[in-house]
Amino acid sequence: METGHWEISSQLADEVRPKTPWISSRSMFCVLSFLGFFNAYSLRVNLSVAIVAMVNVTVAPSDAGNTTAIDVCPSGNSTPSHSPTNNGGFDWDSNIQGVILGSFFYGYICTQFFGGWVSQRYGAKHPFGYAVLVSGALALLIPVAAKWHYGALIAVRVLQGLFQGVCYPSMHTMMGKWAPPLERSRMVSFTYAGSQIGTVASLLLSGVLAEHLGWESVFYFFGASSILWYIFWLCFAFDSPNNHPRITEDERLYIIHAIGARSEVEEAPLPWRGFFTSLPVWALCVANFGHNWGFYTLLTNIPTYLSKILHFSLETNGFFSALPYLVSAIIMIVSGFAADSLRERRILSTTSVRRVFQFVGQLLPSVCLVMLGYIGCNLYVAVTLLTLAVGLDGITAAGYQVNHVDISPSHAGILLGISNTFGTIPQWRLVFFISAAIYMVTAIFFGVFASGELAAWETPRGKTTADDRAEEDDERLLTDHDLY
Repeated sequence: METGHWEISSQLADEVRPKTPWISSRSMFCVLSFLGFFNAYSLRVNLSVAIVAMVNVTVAPSDAGNTTAIDVCPSGNSTPSHSPTNNGGFDWDSNIQGVILGSFFYGYICTQFFGGWVSQRYGAKHPFGYAVLVSGALALLIPVAAKWHYGALIAVRVLQGLFQGVCYPSMHTMMGKWAPPLERSRMVSFTYAGSQIGTVASLLLSGVLAEHLGWESVFYFFGASSILWYIFWLCFAFDSPNNHPRITEDERLYIIHAIGARSEVEEAPLPWRGFFTSLPVWALCVANFGHNWGFYTLLTNIPTYLSKILHFSLETNGFFSALPYLVSAIIMIVSGFAADSLRERRILSTTSVRRVFQFVGQLLPSVCLVMLGYIGCNLYVAVTLLTLAVGLDGITAAGYQVNHVDISPSHAGILLGISNTFGTIPQWRLVFFISAAIYMVTAIFFGVFASGELAAWETPRGKTTADDRAEEDDERLLTDHDLY
């Protein structure tokens, strides 16, 4: 009954939007949040590009003997590739490079719950701001750490992951206080599109900076950008409309009435049992896991596919690696506005919108990926399908990514922390988990249903003499053995 009343009052409040200055406070909040994720993802991705200029290109990769993938497609149509002129000279083989690149996520997965809890209890502005600020400051230390020892570089990346692990939970907490229900999809999708644009900027700029100014400049540039962003965030971002000193009274009342007053829930005990016994929450976990599996698999393998299979040059590789994420950002924003429009016009309910956008956003990329496996070496078709596979994934921004705020605006950050923990399980570890599960499930199934007896449908109506004689011989041997 309470939920129904809240939905009705929220819809009525949304239908009476106040007149605001040329840019509303919630729009300014979204712009600052967009830029925050831009910097966060720039810091996350830049090492994957800079490391090419950091390592000694004469060091042979661990799988150098496997050249099958290189010979899949002819290289006659590709432009000649060349190595970066700025060679850092680090003798790191591919195994060490893999640990360095993956170390970010060792820290990232550890602070999801914490980020949601601390943001709900103490406010989300400072956790989000400090996450980007400290990540940027740590980026300034990467050149020194790398020159000291690769173990120090790994430690810095783990710390960056620890701090960035609170970004999404803290932002979801703020969305629960800033986003009116019928503007929720567009605000979330626009804000999180910053992560895609940050990926694009990092993929495109990191190579240029490394080649012309040295690989160290990559970390100095994006680190300084994050610190500069924090100054604006500190001055113009606030935990909620009630804390904003410059928001108009009309806009403040509009947001508060649309979302509903829930200040007292922050002091109430967290409904942990409700979280883990709720099927919609588990649906979020499953969707988050599936989305992240595809997203990070493509993120880490697209450059290799373009380079080793399609034989694109380094510059062309960087452009086409970034293109899918630019398309994804555009589709995310469009999907957010489309989803809110469908809800505002009452064409679809909130539940239907989330389900449809999530299903379509993962169905279409799946089709593109399957087609990609059958198009051979047609470069233009391959790049088109790859771009669509990543770009159309942006539709899910109006699906599961905003659904936490639908289910519980008050606990959205903690719910995001729960689902993102499931979604960020390292893929190599997941392979082990899946293999172990297959081992156990198949062993248990065999242990329960296997039989050493002759099947009933195999037993003839009357045994042949040879069968009887063979069985008697077996029984005689067993009896003789017992006697001894």
